[in-house]
Amino acid sequence: MASLSMSNKAWYDKAFISVAQQGGNEVQLTAKTNSLSLPQAGIGFESIEVFEGKISRPGTREDMEISFDGVPTNVQDFDWIFHGTSNTATSITSTSLKKYRITVLWTNQTGITSATQAIDTASEAYRHIYANAYCTGLEYNMDAGEHLTATLTFTLAPEDETGGQNYKKEACDTSSALSAVPAYTTTTKF
Repeated sequence: MASLSMSNKAWYDKAFISVAQQGGNEVQLTAKTNSLSLPQAGIGFESIEVFEGKISRPGTREDMEISFDGVPTNVQDFDWIFHGTSNTATSITSTSLKKYRITVLWTNQTGITSATQAIDTASEAYRHIYANAYCTGLEYNMDAGEHLTATLTFTLAPEDETGGQNYKKEACDTSSALSAVPAYTTTTKF
């Protein structure tokens, strides 16, 4: 991983979040995200008794769950994802299960409008990409005197059916760059 400076605070203020339906367009979320959770796939271990004590045996990796809490600024921010429709849908009357790729980017590069954009060598960046995720939850909340908020949850396995990773992490400093993320298709995750 590139050596990232903590002096410019590129990862402190703003995260760009893009969501793409498999075979669909990359959509930059316009919601004002106020909380983001990107846990890693934990590994379970169990101890096995042997004549000389115990030995540890690693188990399988746990599923990953990604969630955002945000204030929707557009009526299409979250509903289309949960219901598996187009991001331009204004009326939703059915639901289908779709695979999604979630890309999160922190950078100090100016002019960024999407988490999937290329980053040049004059900037620093840190990017997480999660593919083959299913939207498993959408919950709206509102308290008296407050504004509408929503929590969107995705779940994915750490590996696909071929054993390939469903997540990728990238970083660059001012001596390296990041390429743009290609379109998400049935054959291209990252």
